[in-house]
Amino acid sequence: MLIALLSCWGAQGRPIYSFMKQYQNPVYISSIAATNLQPLFISCSGFQAIFFVGTLIIAYYLRTHYKIQPYVMNYQRILAIISFSFAIIGQLGIVFVSIFNTAAFPKVHITFLAVFIICCFIAIVFDFSNSFIFATYPEKLDPEHKYIIFGKRRYSNLYMLSFILKCVWLAVAIALVVCFGVYMSKKQRSKSAVFEWIIAFWYGLLLIMWSLDLLPSAIISYDKRHNDRQYKYQEKELVSQGSNETSSV
Repeated sequence: MLIALLSCWGAQGRPIYSFMKQYQNPVYISSIAATNLQPLFISCSGFQAIFFVGTLIIAYYLRTHYKIQPYVMNYQRILAIISFSFAIIGQLGIVFVSIFNTAAFPKVHITFLAVFIICCFIAIVFDFSNSFIFATYPEKLDPEHKYIIFGKRRYSNLYMLSFILKCVWLAVAIALVVCFGVYMSKKQRSKSAVFEWIIAFWYGLLLIMWSLDLLPSAIISYDKRHNDRQYKYQEKELVSQGSNETSSV
């Protein structure tokens, strides 16, 4: 979507739209999306919203149904629910941002943009917290430390690596947002627009990292097809299914 919007703006000769207050190069994403490209912006915003929220909900479902590494602490479920609840609100915010364009509804547009940023930040923090909890309890991880643990130290596991990468992502994202806000407050719109585009592309990396969180599921699925091995949490699933069948009889 971002490449398509930027390419179309460039192909049109980098126009300065009538609703813009001054010259800038590049223009804001919202400015391009307020033109005849708005349908593209709406559809792509909806798609990434489904991917964003869907990844969190699918991970929650897989963990609570013992398809992948289940939660090692009871309160992790609460953290996950809070995370995808705020994610839903935040992603609804970006969908409304795309619907209420900056040309016709500037105040509404900014309001929903704030909702998107704040709610997604909260969702990210709670999700990162869950990654940290997994990383600090390697002795409770399955499958028997074969793939998840890659060293002798306590924190030498994929969950800690995931948590560190997420923290790096978050630190860079905060720095970019600060730069964006500073330049915008100084009315240096071209520079602030540059940071807006960088933030948008950087945001895409988070979606990739979240999809990588499901990598253990893919490993287990492969291992299960090629071996007769049962993992501890799969045994729990079988016990749960057996008790349900007994109760139904």
